[in-house]
Amino acid sequence: MSHIHNIPAQRFAALRKAAAIPDNWLPYPYVDTLYDHTRFLSPMRPIATFGTDTYPVAKVAIIGAGAGGMVAAYELLRAGVQPIIFEATDRVGGRTWSRNFETQSGAKPPVWAELGAMRVPPSQKLFWYYANQFGVKTGDFPDPGISPTLLYYENQPYWWQPQTPPPGPFAKIQDDFGKFASRFIQKIWTPWYNNGAEPDWDQVTTVWQSYIDRYREMSVYDAVRKGIRGWGDEELNAFSALGVGSGGFGTLYRVGNLELLRNMINKWEYEQQLIVGWEGTNQKFIPDGINGLTHMFYNKPVQWRNGRTVSLESLRAVAFNSTVTQIERDPASSQLKVHWINKTNRQANVETFSAVIVAAPTRSMEIDIGMTLPQANAVDIGSQDVKNTMRNLYLIGSSKMLIRTTSKFWRDGRGQARSDIPQSIQTDELPRGVYCLDYPHTDEGVVIISYTWGDDSTKLTAVEPVERFRKFKEILTRICPPFGANLNPANGERDILNVDWEATEHYYGAFKLQLPGQDHLVQSAYYHFQSVLDPGLDRGVYLAGDSVSWSGGWVEGALQTGINAACAVAKRLGGTLRRKSPLAQNPNRYHYTG
Repeated sequence: MSHIHNIPAQRFAALRKAAAIPDNWLPYPYVDTLYDHTRFLSPMRPIATFGTDTYPVAKVAIIGAGAGGMVAAYELLRAGVQPIIFEATDRVGGRTWSRNFETQSGAKPPVWAELGAMRVPPSQKLFWYYANQFGVKTGDFPDPGISPTLLYYENQPYWWQPQTPPPGPFAKIQDDFGKFASRFIQKIWTPWYNNGAEPDWDQVTTVWQSYIDRYREMSVYDAVRKGIRGWGDEELNAFSALGVGSGGFGTLYRVGNLELLRNMINKWEYEQQLIVGWEGTNQKFIPDGINGLTHMFYNKPVQWRNGRTVSLESLRAVAFNSTVTQIERDPASSQLKVHWINKTNRQANVETFSAVIVAAPTRSMEIDIGMTLPQANAVDIGSQDVKNTMRNLYLIGSSKMLIRTTSKFWRDGRGQARSDIPQSIQTDELPRGVYCLDYPHTDEGVVIISYTWGDDSTKLTAVEPVERFRKFKEILTRICPPFGANLNPANGERDILNVDWEATEHYYGAFKLQLPGQDHLVQSAYYHFQSVLDPGLDRGVYLAGDSVSWSGGWVEGALQTGINAACAVAKRLGGTLRRKSPLAQNPNRYHYTG
């Protein structure tokens, strides 16, 4: 889920030119770890090898079938280990959820509602490592300023044509914010690019540590207010409502400024792609969204023990509708007992494993599994910092509503953009962010009629979806009458799909964002998997998922932590890891506390 909007690309393009940095250069690995998972992985070799006598006895549990849990399961399967994945819902994907629409006959058209993650920038290299292996097909996401956009702020409309500066008051706001942001970007990108030579990692580390020291206790609001001279309440209100014209920053004002900096430095907000399909057998196009990645982990065949070809699906490795309630250690051994409930028949079960990966959101770790509480024989997950990650780390709420339309009404008969209908609307009214999505091989369209976060999401949760849609349509008709007139769900109310992540069981929020002073909690949780290196600390339980990553809200963070946890499991089971594994990451590269 992208949570930082399209930040002044023109400003950064000028900066790259001045610093002789090519436009297609990507700052990778991510600044908080400087570890490249793609260099460790190989499509030809597993992450670890085992003696054949290890296979029959090693049982591994993975809690959560989202991107983090499924990539861990997939890589362990490739190494010859058979995991069992406990999933509390009836599907794989977690917050990668490409939900199908249905026609009146029950057929599923080749369009879908991306209820969770929906766009991926090229800087997320681990995602693309897998997506390119699986034959991903992409299209451009209609970000504001990239596609025809209508800004509607304080009851005034402003049309924004593609590849031009934003209109009205947002031109100056973009310029001011671009200058503010460029100061941070240039200082760290220069040694990183290093004139095309090997990056000066010592200098990159020094610069990022200086930013940590300065901003670890400061919010986005305080940093912007103090850092941009001449901004008063008027500019701060406009920036809160619509940002630089690409979406409001108000819901991020209380978030730690380091979150804003790492988003810009890592280029998470540039050239975002919409996933439109995947390549199946015989190069056949399979229409599917971002959820296709977890589907591929689930059903992709791998060469397994004794030359067998299997997949997680063929092994029936996912236990759907199974809610884990406790992880218990066996006092007589190093084994772990997973307590879980089958939601279909309410039957309670207990099963023993050699290792467990918990790839659920941090709030699920606390609420569903009770991992912060002392209980008889319960696994002590580690330090209080790790437990406080589960108790206190900020998960922002988010709501999204999508409809299927019979046509791509924002285009004319020749497929060109219409001059009277935008492809994106950004407003300070209830819907907030509106986007029209083009999927290939169909004349039907999909409209994200509202995408909101934080308080903008919370104030909508008591309004049921059909009534909410009615309000959104009325507002958008006032903002742009021809746009509103076309907001007619193809299959009536059944084509109104909505999610409120904060009110969704087992998730309790959309994605993690650090508040000021919380980065050290993420540091503890991210590196928790390295407990496997210390027999005195290792409990056989390892954390994964974007909630314990440095890139909350992005699939990349889930994948990185999933690989980390899979390597910890392989190490615990006696496997020999490939060289330069994630276990070699330096947990003390940075100091996030004073």
